[in-house]
Amino acid sequence: MTPTERTWAAIKLEPCDRIPVAPLMDVMFPSRHKGMTVAEGIAHPRRGFQAIVDTFDDVGGWDAMILPGYSLPIPPHISAVMQVVIGDTRYPGKEPGFAEDSSPQFIEKELLTIEDYDQMIKLGWTGFAEKNLSRFFPLDPELLLAWTKRQMERYKTEGELWKARNIPSLCGGMVMSPLMFLSTRRSLVSFTQDLYRMPDKVQAVMDAMVDDLIKFAIEAAHATGIPGVELILERGGCFYYPLKMFERFEFRYIKKMVDAFAAEGFITVMHLDQDWTLNLPYFLDLPKKMCVCELDSTTDIFKAKEILKDHMCIMGDVPASLSSIGTPSDMTAYCEKLIDQVGKGRTGLILSTGCTIPFDTKFENFQAMVDSVKNHLPQ
Repeated sequence: MTPTERTWAAIKLEPCDRIPVAPLMDVMFPSRHKGMTVAEGIAHPRRGFQAIVDTFDDVGGWDAMILPGYSLPIPPHISAVMQVVIGDTRYPGKEPGFAEDSSPQFIEKELLTIEDYDQMIKLGWTGFAEKNLSRFFPLDPELLLAWTKRQMERYKTEGELWKARNIPSLCGGMVMSPLMFLSTRRSLVSFTQDLYRMPDKVQAVMDAMVDDLIKFAIEAAHATGIPGVELILERGGCFYYPLKMFERFEFRYIKKMVDAFAAEGFITVMHLDQDWTLNLPYFLDLPKKMCVCELDSTTDIFKAKEILKDHMCIMGDVPASLSSIGTPSDMTAYCEKLIDQVGKGRTGLILSTGCTIPFDTKFENFQAMVDSVKNHLPQ
């Protein structure tokens, strides 16, 4: 099978000649592997992306890209909205005392206020973002527009390069659930207080947001030509909240978003950071064979296979610690366990990293991960 055939067979839970492997790859590890600092790879997108391509060649290739590179799929006409989404991230090499060979850091702080909730309910998400653009982006809006155009064009170019190599990219759009977005922009502590103190208002805000979030993701996927959306989830699972809160404030919106993407013919890659083990049975209510359950080694992946069976492909979940401080033999043993148990029947598993591959990954460990699917078939 070609990499494209193999990957889509796994997503559709059809038999594969072997289990596909698709790391979540950004520029950090490849940049260091090719002799640059993380800061250089991020500051010079073309060089950073080339480092990904060179790493692909050095390791003998893998089967798919979850995202084609390190750019963002942002249609320019929604740049006002997306700037609010971006939030506050600090990058290596640009902050005092921030080592050039470290990973970017998201700064958890209150960008949105309780008063903003009333505006968002009244104006809708797009109306709120456009009205408050100068507050979140106090520079020339044309700079923001130019940035989003560059991001979108690079994203499409990166996707076309992989397509020419018959390596599919799975996600043409990216979006957060309303809960994930509000949690990161209100801050986890303040947002959790809001859920308990003003649950009806928070739900009204989410209702005002969700349709626009769906629209933006669909527009991006159509624009890039990649028939999939990455739905970024982390803070709505059982690690943070009881199931009754998950049902009200997270799953109802996950289902609405995934149903909308499936209606467009798009798969949804659910990026499930943190522990979602207790939430897994709910995913049986999502469209069959139209989702990928992407796990980060915190959720019990073997329990996920037991529950989801022939309903949904599972992606994951090589732990970051194994990539960074393990040995090649450790890596091989764990990957073979995943192949045998989660990939039983030669389908339903895409071997991948648990979230993004760490910047301090040992190349020989990454090589062992990629080689494991080529050297070992499920028992």
